[in-house]
Amino acid sequence: MKKTFIAVAFMATIIAAIMAVIITVRLILSATLSEQAAEVFCRVSASFVFFYLICRLTKNKLKTVN
Repeated sequence: MKKTFIAVAFMATIIAAIMAVIITVRLILSATLSEQAAEVFCRVSASFVFFYLICRLTKNKLKTVN
């Protein structure tokens, strides 16, 4: 139980750090290029992170089952 809590807390910390980086890059892109470029970057990167985490969670679930 304790290992599961630590793993979930670690995953939440990683997700928070990734989202902070995405927001920072979005702010830089909107200031330097345009709001549209920043929006495209934000949508693509958030989608990539979402699908990466889904694949990672299912991969870990398969490892624990086997």
